[in-house]
Amino acid sequence: MSEENEEITPITEVEKPIPPPTEIQEVTVRGYPKTVLFYPMAFISVIIAAAIYLLAFLILDPNFYLRLVYTLTFIWFVLFLFNLLLVTFDFGKNIIVAIALIIVVVILGLALYITGTGVFPFIDPSFLGLYININSMFAFFIIFLFVIFIAWIRARIYYFRITSNEIVYKKGILGDVERFGTTNVMFHKEICDIFEYLLLRSGRLTFTIPGRKTTVVLDTVPNVNKVEQQILLLLRRIEVDLD
Repeated sequence: MSEENEEITPITEVEKPIPPPTEIQEVTVRGYPKTVLFYPMAFISVIIAAAIYLLAFLILDPNFYLRLVYTLTFIWFVLFLFNLLLVTFDFGKNIIVAIALIIVVVILGLALYITGTGVFPFIDPSFLGLYININSMFAFFIIFLFVIFIAWIRARIYYFRITSNEIVYKKGILGDVERFGTTNVMFHKEICDIFEYLLLRSGRLTFTIPGRKTTVVLDTVPNVNKVEQQILLLLRRIEVDLD
């Protein structure tokens, strides 16, 4: 009598079901003043202040130390000028101007390198007499932080919230609120400044809302591509629910 061989199936762990992705219930859109783009200068001020402090211990020659401080001060002012231009102008369509600014910064960097190597002694940042000590650098750091903090506060006062039922536009320190329906809402994303996008991945969102005479424009929205996708997912879900 032959025994039938039964295949034994190994017992495996039961795979846990993957939870469905969490549906987006609301999207909050905050626009910031362009002064928030001063955050690189806050870091640069601390870095240069730390460099000046360390060089005082590492460089024994006082003349050479003073020369380095003049050079670091010159670098700070060049970067500050560049940052001011970023805050003042949009470099989206004026790509030629943006490239020209980058070339200027590169040329200034080469000039400083040549100065340090002594190839052309007449190129000397100390000629301008620009000198900033450690205390001044930290003072600038605090000023930049204060400006950024004001921009952060403003973004908590003026913002746009989209839910499945309505659109809430809050504006003003007293809490003035405008409410609109989500039907036939249109919005447009625009990258106005390439440097702004590089620094914060930010751009401009313009909302056209039925029943409102003017459009709502939010500038310098961080992670604007991610915010755009969230709004699209929410509005598409609203359209499906209405159907």
